[in-house]
Amino acid sequence: MRCLKSVNTERRDEFNRRFLKSLLIWLAALCIIFLARNFFTHDDFSTKYNLLAFIGLLLIYPLHKMLHILAAWKYRAGVAVHFKRHFYIMPCMQVRIHRIIPKWRYIASLIFPFVLISVCLIGLMVVYPLYNTPIFLILLSVHIGMSYPDFIHIRKLWHMPRNCFVEDAERGFSILISD
Repeated sequence: MRCLKSVNTERRDEFNRRFLKSLLIWLAALCIIFLARNFFTHDDFSTKYNLLAFIGLLLIYPLHKMLHILAAWKYRAGVAVHFKRHFYIMPCMQVRIHRIIPKWRYIASLIFPFVLISVCLIGLMVVYPLYNTPIFLILLSVHIGMSYPDFIHIRKLWHMPRNCFVEDAERGFSILISD
């Protein structure tokens, strides 16, 4: 195999910049969700499901990372989870796959948490009147903002050749093509 392209994601989009962009997308999603909720319903907010939504807020980040691992289950021997501390207080999980993985499997492992959690949250919103709970709406917007770095990686991989492979590197990932 030969390397077609190396993408250095840490140099180009360092953690602070990705965090700021995710935060801005989270705030924009929060505004849009609250506006849509107020446009479609004229009810007052209720506090009936606040505890459930707060527990969801605490568990969404580890669940999101574990779903990345679940989507790449076939390559679990090469999966490594590292914990880093950012801003001196914020613990962050990094999921790295230290094996060569096909491009479409890598894209699927990146998009799987967004799709599954979004479907579950929207399903819960339809079954229960969770759209009246402000913390649930915050949970939905946090999930959208949290998925932003995954979409950056997907955008970089999308226009690569169909039968290429991805190798996770120390500062990003490499696109490999078989000879």
